[in-house]
Amino acid sequence: MIKKRGQVSIFIILGVLIVIILIVIFSRDAGFNVIFSAQSPYQEIEACGQEAVVEGLGILSLQGGVIEPQNYYLYQGKKIDYICYSENEYENCVMQKPILTNTITEELTSYSEPLIKNCLNSVRSSLTSRGYTVSMKEPEITIELVPDNVLVDMDIDLRIEKEGVESYKNIRTGIKSKIYNFALIAGSISQWETRYGDSETLNYMLYYPSLKVEKKKQGEGSTVYVLTDRDSDEKFYFASRSIAIPAGLII
Repeated sequence: MIKKRGQVSIFIILGVLIVIILIVIFSRDAGFNVIFSAQSPYQEIEACGQEAVVEGLGILSLQGGVIEPQNYYLYQGKKIDYICYSENEYENCVMQKPILTNTITEELTSYSEPLIKNCLNSVRSSLTSRGYTVSMKEPEITIELVPDNVLVDMDIDLRIEKEGVESYKNIRTGIKSKIYNFALIAGSISQWETRYGDSETLNYMLYYPSLKVEKKKQGEGSTVYVLTDRDSDEKFYFASRSIAIPAGLII
């Protein structure tokens, strides 16, 4: 019995070795990424939109909703754009971005669109190299902020042909994000700043239990706000400067 078990074990080991050798031979032509790829062409294209937008959100969420801040407060090494700002002391701030959702949408689209198009071209080249016949028009990218999500619509008129045919006029995907919710709250807080030179943040946390609002007063009259979703730990930073009091007069 021991001898038979030993023979069975040898056959199993030999079988595994044969499979490994076949994989190595195949990989020279197809590549390991193709053999083990779990993604369909549709999923590869969908990922193009998701990855670019996630990258853009990661930048603008820390910088007041813009990719490259121009009028900003430097806080812990981050350039946080002013949503509401007054250059002069004792003056209420003026809204710099009256509709913050529109600003974020434009910034995110400007950043993500070229990345998505480059990714789509790479996917097309990869599919062609794997024996697919691919046709795709110049992509038209639309990004939309909605509650709890960012929607990405890629109008590409895609046709993929190999053993069968797949065609997609549009590929639409979504990324879970609180950026729309944050933009509305940041805009509301900034409206308080324009009217009263300050804001009351406790009411927001009472009304939205999953929301944390931090108000960090700075010495030269600026305020840095940090909004955090307690469930996902997603954050949004923005700055305000309203009714600034000269440092020497602060009691």
